[in-house]
Amino acid sequence: MGTERKTMFLSEESKKLTAYHESGHAIVAFNTEGAHPIHKATIMPRGSALGMVTQLPSDDETSISKKQLLARLDVCMGGRVAEELTFGQDHVTTGARSDLQTATEVAKYMVSNCGMSDAIGPVNIKERPSSEMQSRIDAEVVKLLREAYDRVTTLLKK
Repeated sequence: MGTERKTMFLSEESKKLTAYHESGHAIVAFNTEGAHPIHKATIMPRGSALGMVTQLPSDDETSISKKQLLARLDVCMGGRVAEELTFGQDHVTTGARSDLQTATEVAKYMVSNCGMSDAIGPVNIKERPSSEMQSRIDAEVVKLLREAYDRVTTLLKK
């Protein structure tokens, strides 16, 4: 999480954008079945983040369902979609970079390691895949991310 940066100056515009971004994560987490409960939401800068929403599982996790992984994708997309819906596409910031990185890693994990892709099937690809298989994996990852983006857009427009 990083240490709190109380002395960091943020403009009112930056605070507002961060608040909408983090609210997007929180709203999606609160309204998505399979998402972990919210532990803390803040726009106080910590480490390299201007704000954050942290979630903790209700119980010990021994395995994670597809529904829970899809919920993680949705929560990751919540900040960027909230920025886009509130401020417009031209004002989306780099603040969603780590969210997109996390979402992409989760989607790759689902497709390549957990067999959670209907198009590719129940496989666990440990070795370096062929270029054809890598293209199929990439297409499935993009599909999962696009579907999450669309679900979150629909949710946040309500």
